[in-house]
Amino acid sequence: MDEGDRENHDLTEKTMVMRGGVVAEPALRIGHYLSFSENGATRRLRIGPGGLTIGRLATCDISFPVPEVSRQHCRVLAEGRGVSLVDLGSTNGTFVSERRISRPARLEHGSSFTVGHNLIRYERRDEREVAEEARLTSELRQAVEYVRAILPEPISAGPVRAEWWYVPSSELGGDAFGYQFLNETSFFGFLLDVSGHGIGAGLHAANVATVLRRRALPGVDFSDPGAVAAALNTMFPMEEHGGLMFTIWLFAFRTDTRSLRYCAAGHHAAFLATPAEPDAIALWQRAPSIGMLPARSWPMGEMVLPPDSRLYLFSDGAFEIIERDGTAWQIDDLRHVIGAGPTAGLGEAERLYQAVRAAAKPGPLDDDFSTLVVHFA
Repeated sequence: MDEGDRENHDLTEKTMVMRGGVVAEPALRIGHYLSFSENGATRRLRIGPGGLTIGRLATCDISFPVPEVSRQHCRVLAEGRGVSLVDLGSTNGTFVSERRISRPARLEHGSSFTVGHNLIRYERRDEREVAEEARLTSELRQAVEYVRAILPEPISAGPVRAEWWYVPSSELGGDAFGYQFLNETSFFGFLLDVSGHGIGAGLHAANVATVLRRRALPGVDFSDPGAVAAALNTMFPMEEHGGLMFTIWLFAFRTDTRSLRYCAAGHHAAFLATPAEPDAIALWQRAPSIGMLPARSWPMGEMVLPPDSRLYLFSDGAFEIIERDGTAWQIDDLRHVIGAGPTAGLGEAERLYQAVRAAAKPGPLDDDFSTLVVHFA
């Protein structure tokens, strides 16, 4: 083996004493890797002898198909125990430690750089360990796809229209939402957020959402959000579901009377935008989370909606973000974005995501981003 290969793989052999003799541990095979977020999961790509090119083109080794990334943005080459990062004349620059590089930059293990809003980390890792992580990541992606499969289709026409935007974080969270017509005049919807992260929280959210989608709460009137919350609390006590509880914002709307009934079980406020109100109205009722306490009733709010009203439901991942300067957002920051009003050619749910993504620090969001926007014509 030549010296370059020895540096690149850093082959090491260890021994451990076991009963009956000395057994050689498998040799470590150390490789160079870049890790980054892709479709809500962490992806790790090995840097081979030819290096990796990052850019907007699908032909790049790592492709970020967004306008702020150049067609061929930068390139990474393995060199001994580190890597060299080279900007390829990109329009918006490549940044290491928030400084734009103008010449090749040396990266050591644990160093990070940004391309557009994407945070990329360089690591030297044992190839067997990376293979095991890849297996676990595959399982996580399957869980993400399972959650996506139960999300409803947008509604683009009729007296009630609905759209949504869902982007899971690098670690699957517990967001889910849904809606449906109960009959010709009653429309029901919800957005929930399970405590914690990981596959368990994601599958619990999917389970609850499936119960609501199928209306599998015997004897419960789904036009009564408070009754739905009480029934969920009976069905999903946290001590019987791995210590998981969840918050949920439920609503029922009648198209004939334009009456909106809602219940916020441990959930933060939703916002209502109307043509007459320049600022979005916060809709909220103090109520316990689901599964936490043996409560039997949940208070409801009720109001009559004027024509052309829009209801915004979202998880806390839509506003609990950190900006580039380290400032923490509050829920009123998202309220101001909502109050700015629609953008021509852009759906409302996507508009909110783009605004949050632009304000947040580089890299994946810290939590799932889930937003449901319902338009009452």
